[in-house]
Amino acid sequence: MNSGQNSHPRPDNPALMVGKQLTLFQWIVGFFFIELTWTFVGGGATFLVSEATRNHAYSSTSWIIYITQHVNFVILCSVLLIFIFKAVRVSFLTYITNAPTFRWRLFWFSAGVWLIGISLTMLVNALIEPKAILFNATTTLANRLFLMLIALILTPIQCIAEELLFRTTLWRMLAHRVKRGWVISAISGIIFTLAHLSNLEVQSSNFSLPILGFYFLSGYLFMEMTRVHGGTEAAFGAHIANNMFLVLVINYAGSSLTSDPWFIQQNPSIWLDLLVLVTCSAIIIRYGQRWQHQ
Repeated sequence: MNSGQNSHPRPDNPALMVGKQLTLFQWIVGFFFIELTWTFVGGGATFLVSEATRNHAYSSTSWIIYITQHVNFVILCSVLLIFIFKAVRVSFLTYITNAPTFRWRLFWFSAGVWLIGISLTMLVNALIEPKAILFNATTTLANRLFLMLIALILTPIQCIAEELLFRTTLWRMLAHRVKRGWVISAISGIIFTLAHLSNLEVQSSNFSLPILGFYFLSGYLFMEMTRVHGGTEAAFGAHIANNMFLVLVINYAGSSLTSDPWFIQQNPSIWLDLLVLVTCSAIIIRYGQRWQHQ
């Protein structure tokens, strides 16, 4: 996936060491503190929102369910920002990228590649098996439109929070300590998989190994985007594009990401999802390097 030895920052490059030089132990403690805060404080916030809206007429609407499902990511994003500013003591921009500015071209290139990839996949799937993709009728158009408005705010927060935790923080923690880049990506893949063991797709599947493989490869390849490009812009773009597409356009039956899209896909193929993941990630990693030093 790499075009040459000098095409991306070396993992042991001192430039990757930013802010206050935390020890490995301090990084690990910080990482687990963030995880535990997300689990317990985020879980408590989710419970409070659920209880506060439980007896209202709108409690079962898609937008309330979506808010309830995503309030914990607001907590995660907040504690991550506190860690960046107070523990690492750097700006948000310095933490997420080695570039002097946020590389919007890399972000949009990644998002575009991902949207094209999943759109073509859905189109091919619809042509091969027309009944697999159904129009998702709604009795209340206003609720769906309101959900889409909320999703434009909460979905990026969710994706950015996950990337900051599972990619950027691990990258900053390990890049100048681990010589082999693939080891960093593998660690991200393992931790990302463990964090998704409770997802509905895993729990409801009779054969969850391919799904677990999908989560591992997602963590691995998104870390490769971060590591190779020396920043998280590409991973931000791909992750946000993927989740926005699921929320706004087409989701699949049994998805852990509750939404109210225009279309629903029945019996999605995990092998097709893996193909899209690997292909789009390879394109982003290979051709996104033109904006690496933007």
